[in-house]
Amino acid sequence: MDLTMHSMAQDHPSISQTIGVILHLEGTTPALGELRAHVASHLEHGPRLTHYLHGPGLKARWHRDPTPDLTSRVREQHLPSGDEHLETALTALITHPLPDAGPLWDLCLVSGYAPDRYALCLRAHHSTQDGMGLIGTLTALFGTAPAPSMQPSPRAGAGAYLGTVRGMLAASGTNNVWNDTALPLTGDRDISWAHVPTQRLRQAATVRGGDTNDGFLAGLSGALRTWTSQYWPRGTGRPLPAVTMVNLRRAAEHDRPGNYFTFASMPLPCHEPTAENRLDHVITATRTTKDPTRQNVMRSVMDLVPARAFRALAARLTTPERATITTSYLAIHRPLRYKQDSVTHIQPFNWLPRNHPASIVACSYNGTTSICFVTDAALPGTNQLPGLFRDAVDELPHPHDDSRLPDQPPHASGTIPAPARDCDTAAVIDLGLIKDILVQQGGLPAAPITAGATQAQAGIDSLATALLSMTLEDRMGIVITEHELAKAATVADLVDLVARRAASPSDHEGPGEQDPHPQADRSHAVPEA
Repeated sequence: MDLTMHSMAQDHPSISQTIGVILHLEGTTPALGELRAHVASHLEHGPRLTHYLHGPGLKARWHRDPTPDLTSRVREQHLPSGDEHLETALTALITHPLPDAGPLWDLCLVSGYAPDRYALCLRAHHSTQDGMGLIGTLTALFGTAPAPSMQPSPRAGAGAYLGTVRGMLAASGTNNVWNDTALPLTGDRDISWAHVPTQRLRQAATVRGGDTNDGFLAGLSGALRTWTSQYWPRGTGRPLPAVTMVNLRRAAEHDRPGNYFTFASMPLPCHEPTAENRLDHVITATRTTKDPTRQNVMRSVMDLVPARAFRALAARLTTPERATITTSYLAIHRPLRYKQDSVTHIQPFNWLPRNHPASIVACSYNGTTSICFVTDAALPGTNQLPGLFRDAVDELPHPHDDSRLPDQPPHASGTIPAPARDCDTAAVIDLGLIKDILVQQGGLPAAPITAGATQAQAGIDSLATALLSMTLEDRMGIVITEHELAKAATVADLVDLVARRAASPSDHEGPGEQDPHPQADRSHAVPEA
């Protein structure tokens, strides 16, 4: 995919492919020289900071610059006092051109707008860093470097391959939603943000078998339902065509530059009249992208299909009659810091593909999910989307209002209930839940997984504990390392460990609440930028 992104950038140089994040920190603003020295000390172990693609189109090759010029890449912008100056500066900074030679990234220290507060804006070209790569760079610079996560590679039949290819082709089908000749898209972009509590999204989704990303997509569907009814009649009363980005990076590739993602069709159920129906529809639709077998198929397809074919598919996807909304979701569960200054919240930002109406990325960190709306400036009323999104999130079902809660059925395939700190622990974390994860996500046989069985007797190996750790963290925000899980003597002990950790607020995400675990730190993102 990196060659495809590189080729598209050369074909359409006026379209920025800059992605990145804005880190907000509390503390004394560091000296610029000190920040440059900090970055320089991480270059040797940061290949995404020293590598770049060079050459024409699909013939480009990776080059390495071990000592990129930090004078131009690490700079400072001092602002007048007032948060309004920060918002204006950040919007302008995002659209500023990246360095035109060597590694395509930079870091800007923004200060002066408030006492004891400053921001760090990390930007990169999408051809050299995808969403997970960007998080890896962040973690290397401002956290504990992540250990590679074991990724299952289950066998898949011909049907799974056929379904994957069919889904990719369907995503580029004609929809005629955004090619209004009376109001053509211009390619100029507007940027805005919304911020909502992560637990609100997670609580609504997990009790119905989903995760935080599902809550985000359901909220987005509700916001766009209202927006189309007011501003874009061509999209009213129908699912809006959209794609979501799926991370396919393997353990051995955790620190490599480039793109290891693909896109999956994810029509947003804006036609559904209720928040509950929209959420259920999203949870059903995203189940395929979370399936390890299907993810392995997606990766195989990405590896086997020639770059020129992906380039043709990307070009097809960006024609006006086939344009879609692009969505991404990232989650950073471990704390980030510069020196002793904690990162309090993160704002992501993304690029807008040619002829597309909107690119919307969400990032969960420290209890807040920030959503960036990058929209074509020709679309009317898109400045209303952050408020409409917050309203749609308010409409999502509350777990205690869900009629299924008092008499919940046994855990169904893929169903993960609400986090234990938000309702009764015993009713949430039990043998059925852990067994479902191990069987459905890990591919283990169900029969040996009994309460009294040892992990060895149950067939729980290091791969299974890694996958269990990832699933609990990604979908429920419960952070337990593989090393800790492996210490449980029996399956019953394993269940008890997860229940106790889930019931303890100190074990949930938050820079001020956790100690990093160097041997197992990682950041996950299934769909990604």
